[in-house]
Amino acid sequence: MRGSPYWVHHVGVTTPVQRYHRHFLRGPIPAATGGSMASKLRGSYRLLRIFVYLLYGLWLSLRYGFGPAGEARMAEVRWRWYRRAMELAGVEIRVDGRPPDGPALVVSNHVSWLDIPVLGAVMDVRFLSKAEVARWPLIGWLARRNGTLFIHRGAHHASQIVRDMSEALSRGQRVVLFPEATTSTGAEVRRFHPRLFAAAVATGTPVQPVALEHERGADGSPPAAAFVDGEWFLVHAWRILCRPRTVVQVHLLPPLPVTEHSTRRELADAARCVVLAALGLPGDGSAAATGSARAGDRQRTG
Repeated sequence: MRGSPYWVHHVGVTTPVQRYHRHFLRGPIPAATGGSMASKLRGSYRLLRIFVYLLYGLWLSLRYGFGPAGEARMAEVRWRWYRRAMELAGVEIRVDGRPPDGPALVVSNHVSWLDIPVLGAVMDVRFLSKAEVARWPLIGWLARRNGTLFIHRGAHHASQIVRDMSEALSRGQRVVLFPEATTSTGAEVRRFHPRLFAAAVATGTPVQPVALEHERGADGSPPAAAFVDGEWFLVHAWRILCRPRTVVQVHLLPPLPVTEHSTRRELADAARCVVLAALGLPGDGSAAATGSARAGDRQRTG
């Protein structure tokens, strides 16, 4: 997945150090990061507090136990943990709209790795992650404890992914999907891939569109949070920590109802249309995309 820390392709990765490089350190080694002493002190202070807070999250995972009862208790505190983590990182989250009361397939445009904890801070959700993450020391265990759905890449695994998502939705949970399958600078919203919308169709679960709007530079430059162009994850995260603040506007848009006649392509196009409108971005002008904005209300015969 271009522009994301989660899908990076290297050949012959075998050692722990190489695996670490594969998933977190991409591209050529960057030059030493600049910035004032004040910004570096700010970043160091935030990093220390976040490290301690991660240990607190580990303790919470152990404290609340396992099984269905433990998962229910974790769901009560998980979004609060994300919210506090974002505060410690200097990320200001502004929300308009209200989260869905029940299960929903939450679909959003994708600009940064920050999109994941930001959405986690707004509502209790389950995320999708590649299967390899489950084997990472500590991180994999924490991801499992937080209800992450692990997916295998490839079309032949799509049906299993849809089944897992459908099961979660049927249990009343919210599942997050970034249907662009990549990140961008936020100046556009790429085509929403429809395949995994099948989980909403199969369960009759509403689709909750979300538009994430990261604050751009004063000169209109791309958001500092944009994670693109093969940047190292750790360098990007450090830059975020050193900033005075990072602002993300979360637009929770009206949900798209799903009927027995809805199709995954209709839902994907409709969700993209409302996200584009919320961000003030032009559509692609296709009649299909424009007409599908009424996907939840329109019924077909035949």
